[in-house]
Amino acid sequence: MLQAPATPPPDAGYPTVTIIERIGQPLPKMSTIDVAIGAVGFTGLIIVAAAIAGVVAGVLYVWLRSRGPVSIIEARGGKHDLFKV
Repeated sequence: MLQAPATPPPDAGYPTVTIIERIGQPLPKMSTIDVAIGAVGFTGLIIVAAAIAGVVAGVLYVWLRSRGPVSIIEARGGKHDLFKV
């Protein structure tokens, strides 16, 4: 009743062996410290760019507010009764 498994024919979908030859010197290994310094460097660049953008936005805001009244309330000297003309 039980049959022996059939032997597969030679070269029936089996992977072939490929020899890979390394040419040149291997790259130096990066340690965990090197990766951390690289990440902090990129993150530091982003933080500095955000700080510069914040300072520029703050200077523009203060400059625009100092040019004159921005709202009707400021134009009326701080009176909040908007129903009187």
